[in-house]
Order: sequence, then structure tokens, then C-alpha cells
Amino acid sequence: MGPTTRIRWAAALAAAALVALGTAVPAAASPQSVTSLDVEWASADPGHLPLFFGTLTIGGTYTCTEPAGTTVPVSFTAIQIMPVALPSGAGNLSCGPGVVDAPWSLTSVPTQDVHYGYVSVLTSFNGVALPAEQFTA
Repeated sequence: MGPTTRIRWAAALAAAALVALGTAVPAAASPQSVTSLDVEWASADPGHLPLFFGTLTIGGTYTCTEPAGTTVPVSFTAIQIMPVALPSGAGNLSCGPGVVDAPWSLTSVPTQDVHYGYVSVLTSFNGVALPAEQFTA
């Protein structure tokens, strides 16, 4: 074996050793974060024409164990019929290790059409659309 062959052979062994070291050491497990949201109620504050616009507020409990200081987006669109109203709102909920089953609420943008009665709420939490829920507001 010549010197060039020995150098190539040593380089190949070194590369194989590095690959083996890289795959033999397991990656450190990162803590799993949990995010969940439960919409439990809706409340209407009706508008009164011509001067007062109404709002719809929804709320419930949520869990977000992402690192402290982070937030997750939440938004909703609601549908009321007779007369038709489409209130919607958006905001952010705080996260942290102790944010488990925490209360939350979100109020819609004021609109003149909000009224008492049945409402279907379509909610999105952390980019995931949740099933529609019906309430009497």
C-alpha cells in the first residue's frame, strides 16, 4: 500500500467513525408542549340602531404549555340568523408551563347586527379549525 492509499483508507475510516458517532448518540428529548382550547359559552351584547353597535363574546378554557412568553392565535366567526349577523374576532392567548385549563374570552369587532338568540361559532386555535359549536347568546 502506498502513502496515498493509506491516507484515503484513513480518511474513509475517520468518516465512517464520525457517521457512527453521529448516529449512535441519541438526540436529547425536547419537552412536549400541549395546546388545546374548549369553547364553552357565548354571550351577546346586542346593537341598538342607530348609534350603538353590538358585540358577541365567546369563552371557555384553554391549555398552552409552550414556553413562557409565547402566544397562540385564536379567532372566530359566528353566524346568527333572523336577522343575519356575522360577528368575528381575533386575538392571542398567552402560554407558559402553568397555563392549564385557564379561562379565556374573546370579543367580536362591534357590528350593528348582533342580537340575542342562537349562534353557531366557528373557531380557529393555533392555526387549526375546530368543529362548529352552537349556543344561545
